[in-house]
Amino acid sequence: MHIVFFSTSDVFDAEERLKQANVQCSIVPTPVTDKAYCGVCISTEDKSALILLSDMEGKVVE
Repeated sequence: MHIVFFSTSDVFDAEERLKQANVQCSIVPTPVTDKAYCGVCISTEDKSALILLSDMEGKVVE
């Protein structure tokens, strides 16, 4: 799944949170369908990421 955010700084904040919680993730280009967001997003298969980032404004793209 991809978790997209409006700003690049939110992507880096989310990555830091997930890595501190030992959630495997990577920063990848935002899928073409969501270019309204910034150019990069978080990619992870770990559903616990949604709970860890629930207070951040973002959107999940499967």
